Amino acid sequence: MGGGDVDDPGNNVAEITATSISEQLSSLSVNDDEQSSDGAQRTEKDPRKIARKYQMDLCKKALEENIIVYLGTGCGKTHIAVLLIYEMGHLIKKPQKNICVFLAPTVALVQQQAKVIQDSIDFKVEAYCGGLKRLRSHHDWEKEMEQYEVLVMTPEILLRNLSHCFIRIEVIALLIFDECHYAQTESDHPYAEIMKIFYKSDALSLPRIFGMTASPISGKGASIDSLETLLHSKVYSVEDKDELEQFVTSPKVNVYKYGPVTNSQSCPHTMYSQKLEKIKSQCVSTLSRKKYDHCSLQSIKKSLQKLHCNLIFCLEKLGLWGALQASRILLKGDHLERRQLLEGEENGSDESFIDGYLTQAASLFVSDCMKDGIEADLSCVEVLKEPFFSTKLLRLIGILSNFRLQPNMKCIVFVNRVVTARSLSHILQKLKFLSAWRCDFLVGVHSGLKSMSRKNTNIILEKFRSGEVRVHIF
Repeated sequence: MGGGDVDDPGNNVAEITATSISEQLSSLSVNDDEQSSDGAQRTEKDPRKIARKYQMDLCKKALEENIIVYLGTGCGKTHIAVLLIYEMGHLIKKPQKNICVFLAPTVALVQQQAKVIQDSIDFKVEAYCGGLKRLRSHHDWEKEMEQYEVLVMTPEILLRNLSHCFIRIEVIALLIFDECHYAQTESDHPYAEIMKIFYKSDALSLPRIFGMTASPISGKGASIDSLETLLHSKVYSVEDKDELEQFVTSPKVNVYKYGPVTNSQSCPHTMYSQKLEKIKSQCVSTLSRKKYDHCSLQSIKKSLQKLHCNLIFCLEKLGLWGALQASRILLKGDHLERRQLLEGEENGSDESFIDGYLTQAASLFVSDCMKDGIEADLSCVEVLKEPFFSTKLLRLIGILSNFRLQPNMKCIVFVNRVVTARSLSHILQKLKFLSAWRCDFLVGVHSGLKSMSRKNTNIILEKFRSGEVRVHIF
């Protein structure tokens, strides 16, 4: 290996120059089966054996310069990163002091990508994300870097460690950005901060940069030029689309239309919205007569409005049953969980008015869901219509029923609100003709819900993989 200083374990790895690393990388060949020049044997796990031609080509390009791989989901971007780590093993494998840092924007991705790397190559890999390890000093991180070769972490952790000099940019031989489209020059995302503050030309040694994205442009003011500039990289993709199509199956897309939501006075959605508005106005009127300071009053009104909007949303998207379940779920949860269900921050406002609004809303909904004084059974055909179910939900139920007899069938339904996920999951579980399809919901571990701990999340995902749960609401 070029650069004699690196071969001596006693020398500080910071003495490697950026030029020497580039020379060593460009001299590598992804088809070289020989021993690396420092005498280390190739590892037993060889990711090249299952690599596709375009993955090998992009890896070779990544050895020559900083690149951003732009490929769709399922095209094997992570395997290209694994190939690159493997080919740069002579710089990363112990006793070298250099490391590879693999950045992923979420805890789930950190854990997922760490496992992929461990399963693919014989490198010492460790994952770092909030709460997993308490590493608070320079000594703690020195021990980690002495033990591990590939450190997979969230960008916040690397940014903090670089800021405190627990990790120096000079010891990172390879820096990988998963979902790298977050790195934009006008952004304050940790990806952007890492590059702006620490990737400086006057550093003794700079890491090779490898970015991965399926969305090179994401967000207001974002551009490919901005991405390339900030990451000091060039965007590459696969030129031969025919080759890509051999390995990546394009999904069959069906678009299902449902009846429009009308805004006429006779529309069930409009009628119930007006009744909810009246309940809210009464609560606000009562609230105004209480002795609250201005900040507290505004805080309660804001919470009430957010709650009101969520019930209106569930009423429109799911129907009367969905709004009823949402109001019950919100009433049942403690105050902190309610805030998380509404995806808002805890502000310590008086919850009695919130409880009052929810109680009246639930009474409104349940009164029309009664038949002969008994709450209607969701499995009855009579309730599978408006206003009990929205036209959108009825369309979804119809689609699911068409597939209910297919063996090993699995379904994922995406929603955009936590309370919607809870309500929809409850409704689908109560439908008897879908009883063979056990349903559950999953929201991010950052939602704050007590039921969504990382452990419970993994249990739910495993049940979906095994087929115990067939319908998943995300």
